[in-house]
Amino acid sequence: MPLRSELPTATAQTCTRETAAETFRSPALAFVANRDFQAVVAYAVIGLLLTVNVVLRFPDFGQAFASLAVFP
Repeated sequence: MPLRSELPTATAQTCTRETAAETFRSPALAFVANRDFQAVVAYAVIGLLLTVNVVLRFPDFGQAFASLAVFP
């Protein structure tokens, strides 16, 4: 088979060791960059914000619900 490109040149490679922080950082960044994880976090944040909005908008809802005496 004919050679279609040049051969790669040999370069000096240095042996670098990863620190404990770099070892932890790589998988953690890969996990946070995952689109599914971002969708779940966005869904949870929207739910939390809606819950806080309802609680602050209707502060006496618990008392009104308790006055119904639906659950003795």
